Amino acid sequence: MQEKVNWKRYCLSPADALDGNEVVLYNDGEEAFPALLAAIRSAKKFVLLEFYSFADDFIGRAFSKLLREKAREGVAVYLIYDSVGSILTDRGFFTELAAAGVKVAEFRPVIYWKPYWNWIKRDHRKTVCVDGKWAFVGGSNITESDAPKSMGGRGWKDTQARVSGPATAGIEKIFWDAWAASTPVSGPEEPCLPVSRPAKAGNHRVAVVSAGGIRNVRSIRRTYRYAIDRAVEYIYITNAYFLPDRLVYRQLIKAAQRGVDVRIIAPRDTDHAYVRWASWARYGHMIKNGVKIYEWQGPILHSKTAVIDCLWSSVGSHNLDHRSLHYNLEVNLNVYDRVFGAAMTRSFREDLKKCRLVTLNDVRRRPLTAKAASALLYLLRSWL
Repeated sequence: MQEKVNWKRYCLSPADALDGNEVVLYNDGEEAFPALLAAIRSAKKFVLLEFYSFADDFIGRAFSKLLREKAREGVAVYLIYDSVGSILTDRGFFTELAAAGVKVAEFRPVIYWKPYWNWIKRDHRKTVCVDGKWAFVGGSNITESDAPKSMGGRGWKDTQARVSGPATAGIEKIFWDAWAASTPVSGPEEPCLPVSRPAKAGNHRVAVVSAGGIRNVRSIRRTYRYAIDRAVEYIYITNAYFLPDRLVYRQLIKAAQRGVDVRIIAPRDTDHAYVRWASWARYGHMIKNGVKIYEWQGPILHSKTAVIDCLWSSVGSHNLDHRSLHYNLEVNLNVYDRVFGAAMTRSFREDLKKCRLVTLNDVRRRPLTAKAASALLYLLRSWL
């Protein structure tokens, strides 16, 4: 009974946290990509893929070849890609996939003569569902940047989770919602498959939380805020684009002021340097108030994870920035389990060994021009 009381303390909506799941954590691409490919190879009924960026490079072609093979075997293969995220991939790459039997749809095709708003709302999710058995959720796209170095990729640091059990149905459902909002690459619109009804597979309690649409535009942030407010011991956050809104920012400071160990891992090297510069505008105030900030020193950091008091963990595609909060389709798995939380905590503490602590002296020693640029970019954060 005590265990139930504990996890509910951190859960915004206990009714959405489903019991009977098994969740496996993959700390980087070296662990995640082989597991993902193996799961797709094992498919007998269907494979659902939803990716912000799907590139026509060596890793994209490897996935493309595998998807064609599964389609030839009679497996129903569906792929959603985002028009902006995959803008550098020639459309012919996707039409060839469609011609080979893969059902392909483009989320919100970019129309160049339409206003800017046509570009804003994007499908930033990265999910794969296989046969109702497994669903993968995380931050990795299908590009050579995300692929591990052992496969010839750049080895960006990212985190994935694989869930089996009742929660997989939630991932499938949001896939079909996105499918309905996407445009077929060729031919008529393909019908949706029934959502699976998976049996229990373990003892992890999991909530599938998504962002996108009017009703749940801030649902992921709400679960973050709720858990942060109830933290007692520690809050560990790793985020590729750490630029939280004022509410989350203030709650982190309040948590540190009441004695919670608040630690943030943010990137040193990043594919969007202007976000890092904007983040530095608030580092001084956060550090003064007890928040410890670290910069990852390895390959580009792309993870979006958090763990609080070993009982609340979150893994997914949601960045702590304005775009993920207001515009993008996102999905995270929130896991309420001590064993999984312990694995997340160990992973974070191991990552700290490859980080450098940011100090007040680091903030103060920055050139005046750099401070001014950071302040300006922070003011413009809603456009980053």
